[in-house]
Amino acid sequence: MNTAIAEKPASSGLTRKILENSVALFTSQLLAKVFRVLANFLLARSLGPENFGTLSLVLSFIELFRFLPDFGLDRIIVRRMARGEKSYELSANLSLRALFSALAVLAAGATLLFTAYSNNLKTLICFYSLSFLLQSGASTFAAYFQTQLKSISLVWAYTASGLLYLALTLAGIFGDAGLTFFVSSLLCAEGLLFLLFGLTFFRRGGQLAGFAVSELTGMIKEAFPIALSLALGTIYLRIDMLIVYHYTGERGAGLYSACFQLSQMFLMLATAVAAALFPVFSRLKMEDKSELASLFARSFLWFLSPCLLLAVVVMGLSPIITLFLYGEAYAPAAAGFSVIIWSVVFMFANILSTQTLVACDREKTALKIAAANLLVNLALNLWLVPRLGYIGACWATLGTEAATFVLQGCVLQKILTPKLLIRVWSHFVSPALAVLWFYFYPTSFKSAGIWLFIFGYLVFILNRKGHSEPDQR
Repeated sequence: MNTAIAEKPASSGLTRKILENSVALFTSQLLAKVFRVLANFLLARSLGPENFGTLSLVLSFIELFRFLPDFGLDRIIVRRMARGEKSYELSANLSLRALFSALAVLAAGATLLFTAYSNNLKTLICFYSLSFLLQSGASTFAAYFQTQLKSISLVWAYTASGLLYLALTLAGIFGDAGLTFFVSSLLCAEGLLFLLFGLTFFRRGGQLAGFAVSELTGMIKEAFPIALSLALGTIYLRIDMLIVYHYTGERGAGLYSACFQLSQMFLMLATAVAAALFPVFSRLKMEDKSELASLFARSFLWFLSPCLLLAVVVMGLSPIITLFLYGEAYAPAAAGFSVIIWSVVFMFANILSTQTLVACDREKTALKIAAANLLVNLALNLWLVPRLGYIGACWATLGTEAATFVLQGCVLQKILTPKLLIRVWSHFVSPALAVLWFYFYPTSFKSAGIWLFIFGYLVFILNRKGHSEPDQR
């Protein structure tokens, strides 16, 4: 009896430490993304839709192969840490990531041989493929600090890297630099992050121990389902840019990239929150599944209503936001932005749901959903982009994320939170009315103010009702 009593406070203490570490991780990732998004806005205004479209193609092409150096290794290491299980050696993780990074460089270069891109564009893509090595090394050290519950040590490194990228971007803009300089700026910022993480690791007494080959095979086997999900998800998120570039050229790619990056700006919070909650979910899966279900439901519903309200506000103000951030050259992007902003609502929920599935050891389920989503996204893009241009890609993204929302919701209400989708559907009634109002009623300031007020009030009531309902488990 005394042993059980002693173990429970110890377990609660570890959960508290994981939560505190997650807050530090959230702050670090948010800082890194804020600086990069700000630099991208400045770049878009400076380069114009055509050159910005070319730069976006370079980044999107490389991102197609990012799953290889990632391979889901960080997730399995963090999950093991959160559950108190024996983790893999940092040296084994670094060695495996270096090997997969080299394979990613070769794969990207080989794929370029079958494209009709210009030689200058191929050179830029090959040059930026070096980021595989830098990013994989940095993320390996970041995962180590997370497993040691010391993510607070990395906040300053993220800040320094982000500031360097922003400073180099401003220098390139004022110096009228070309695309090669801006790609080099990204590599410099990523290299600095890798260097600072490594220095922090060794300054705090870290050592690279030896490892057995069997450890590498164990890591690959455990991470393989996650790696496949990452591969499918990466292709889904980046293939639309290649399709838009193929059918509409540099300008269409630039306008779509402006829409997509604006929507991704609002996802910074979602990504950081999901990454911070992942170790907590992994721990609770072993300790208290009912508490995991409760925390997931609260997180899911708490963020859903503000996201819906945000989508309505941004939709109504999309021309003003686009003009302010990008300038007159990107004015046509407002139409696509008013569509793709709704995908943020589903993306936020889907990011949280995916992390929850992995935390619950449902990697294979996540893999099946990712495969279905990729097929849906490809079909929608190939059908809509030739007919609607880059706006077709916006609709394809929205449709795919909505399908993901339903599929993952069905799985989670079976294994974790019963009647999740039933509790959620009522939140979409008032925003649907707001969309109809927006498209079929003159959007004067007075009418916009009316439907925004009504929507905000309804969301507040529905959200309170959702939180007050007891979990039916």
